[in-house]
Amino acid sequence: MRRQCSGFGLMQAGLIVAAIGLIVVGRAALEIPGYWTTFLVGAALFVAGAARRAFGGGEDAGRGPGSVKERSAQ
Repeated sequence: MRRQCSGFGLMQAGLIVAAIGLIVVGRAALEIPGYWTTFLVGAALFVAGAARRAFGGGEDAGRGPGSVKERSAQ
């Protein structure tokens, strides 16, 4: 069975890359030392993931290959 891709994954990847770029630019503008970059990026991705989970995350969340939902649907 072939799964149709709506482009949401590509949009989400673009959002992640844009968020990382924004953090790097903000770090440079505020003159925060470079060793904080990894922490800031990780914290932003954690907050984004928590927000997505809290606000639903889409109707097909958790339906990746081999997931419990996919196996039970067969």
